[in-house]
Amino acid sequence: MSEFPEGTLTVLHTEIESSTLLTLRLGERYREALATQRDLIRAAFAAHGGHEVDTQGDSFFAVFTRATEAVAAAVAIQHALAAAVWPEGGTIRVRIGLHTGEPIRTAEGYTGIDVIRGTRVCDAGHGGQILLSGTTAVLLAYALPDELSLRDMGAYRLKGLPQPEKIFQLIVPDLPADFPPLRSLDTPRREQVAEVPGRLLATILFVDMDNSAELIVELGDRRWLALRTQFTALIRQVLARYGGQEMEMVGDQMLAVFDSTAVAIRCGAAIGEAVQELGLTTRVSIHAGEVDYEDISGIAVLTCVRMASVGQPGELLVSQTVKELVAGSSIRFEARGTHRFKGLPGEWALFTPVLA
Repeated sequence: MSEFPEGTLTVLHTEIESSTLLTLRLGERYREALATQRDLIRAAFAAHGGHEVDTQGDSFFAVFTRATEAVAAAVAIQHALAAAVWPEGGTIRVRIGLHTGEPIRTAEGYTGIDVIRGTRVCDAGHGGQILLSGTTAVLLAYALPDELSLRDMGAYRLKGLPQPEKIFQLIVPDLPADFPPLRSLDTPRREQVAEVPGRLLATILFVDMDNSAELIVELGDRRWLALRTQFTALIRQVLARYGGQEMEMVGDQMLAVFDSTAVAIRCGAAIGEAVQELGLTTRVSIHAGEVDYEDISGIAVLTCVRMASVGQPGELLVSQTVKELVAGSSIRFEARGTHRFKGLPGEWALFTPVLA
């Protein structure tokens, strides 16, 4: 611990976005992608005087004696990740949060409210985004390089913090600057989630673009990226119309959750119809079960993702659980047989909903 500094420090937290979907999509290849991500982040720490304190799973915690060096490291990380070559369908994006304070040094590293504030600022962001607390932003107001700037995102209530936190986004000219709304206790459903920690019952919807690999080859990178952007925007519009909450987006796959199972079914059907405007088809699956809202994981999520793999292009599949939850509604169902899924016990009966 002698090499770790004390006093006023800037803490930096990173976390991979949508790690659950990436793990499912890449399988054994995820281990290699994760190793590449770690090497790139550690190289940025070393180049800018960062002290790595801890790494757990897909996240990093480091401290810097100067806020300017922490920002330089964050920018270097995002540049390196954006330029890296990733497995097909497995681009890794990380969210980064910075906060400046006086973390308490312990035998294991650091603790205290300033460590927590840095973590919560990171949690509020999205892959590719760099967020700063108000404290760090004030320190950097006149110290940023000319090419960088700060965007005031407002004040947000964050889990475990007594007061709303002022958050700023670092704007880097050659990196994405526009992201979905920040995630906080003020985001729809987040208050409910915060009040009941751990696992909650939810209806899960999974969307997967059909034949995406063939489309990449046919269209080329530039046209494919433009189409994927339209695809993502269209799905988000439909989700907003039906009150669904996007939880993870990786490439052309999305996970969302709903309070109402019947509404989730109608949203899934609407997504299938909407993407036809782009000349695309999707495989949509819906399952209900307990999920861990901290990282959107669990057997219910895995089941929902596996269900889509047996669907036909343009098909919407639901589980027996979903069928039973909407019993008595106007929605009818056609049986699609029973299936076995990798990593899951037993057989699963699937159905196609028929909407009135």
